[in-house]
Amino acid sequence: MQERWFAGLYFVKPALFVILPLFWIMTGIISLTAGWRSGVDLLIGTAAGPLAEPAVVAGALADIAVGALIAWRPTSRLGLFGAIAVSLFYAIAGSILRPDLWLEPLGPLIKILPILVLHFAALAILEER
Repeated sequence: MQERWFAGLYFVKPALFVILPLFWIMTGIISLTAGWRSGVDLLIGTAAGPLAEPAVVAGALADIAVGALIAWRPTSRLGLFGAIAVSLFYAIAGSILRPDLWLEPLGPLIKILPILVLHFAALAILEER
């Protein structure tokens, strides 16, 4: 039974440690480039409005840092915990500042939940990496 479990993870594990860093790094890059205006617009009109631009930059840099930490084996664990912390922060901040995003058809806040699960799964199999 255990052999089947490990066999099933044979392709999943490397995929996790490629996709998760790419997800975080690309999110940061997009936030600093093509998605800049959208990110700022999401915060304008909220309590964080005056800090919209610095908040987008800070979030983007945090995303890139998390992705880089996950990608480098010696810091993967730290990066995964960082990803969980950042994701929880985004969920809480989003719930406070833009609770309407929970009802958004593309689900920007809902998507945080499966992302969290993926990070916990990556933590569970990290030692075997």
